Amino acid sequence: MEEEPAPPEGPNDTGDAHREQGDPGDWSPGFNEYLLGGVIGLTLFSVVLTIGLYLIPRESIQIPELQEAARVAEVEDFPVGASRVITWGSEVILVVRSGSDEYDALQGTSSLDGCMLEWDPNSLRVVSPCNFLLYDLHGNVVRGLTTVPLHRYAVYVRQGTVYVSGM
Repeated sequence: MEEEPAPPEGPNDTGDAHREQGDPGDWSPGFNEYLLGGVIGLTLFSVVLTIGLYLIPRESIQIPELQEAARVAEVEDFPVGASRVITWGSEVILVVRSGSDEYDALQGTSSLDGCMLEWDPNSLRVVSPCNFLLYDLHGNVVRGLTTVPLHRYAVYVRQGTVYVSGM
């Protein structure tokens, strides 16, 4: 007697024909699909983050706790005799350009009452409009009811940009 040849094994014998044709009802993602999805998601997130950080102006992403200096202004945008008030974390700083290469940075609030200080280019003094205190560019009291000088900050220029440090 001759044996009958064994039927070929494949999708037709096992009843898996509907899976081979793409029936989504029995399909579930495995490890490779999750891994591929994670890699694609991470790549898309990285691209969006990179584009976002490129489009945001660099002034708005300064983090005081992580950076050693605060950016004040470009040198060409900061004329002699002008002043800028910047905030760096909780600090308010008054920066004055007193000469072509001379910059001074002082505490931007009065030590007596916390009033915002202003630069008076005519008298070359820092003025507290609340109590009429006068300070020189070194932070020393010239006139007023206090003897407490203002805190000074180091100022430097790097690649055409003025920075304040020493906080």
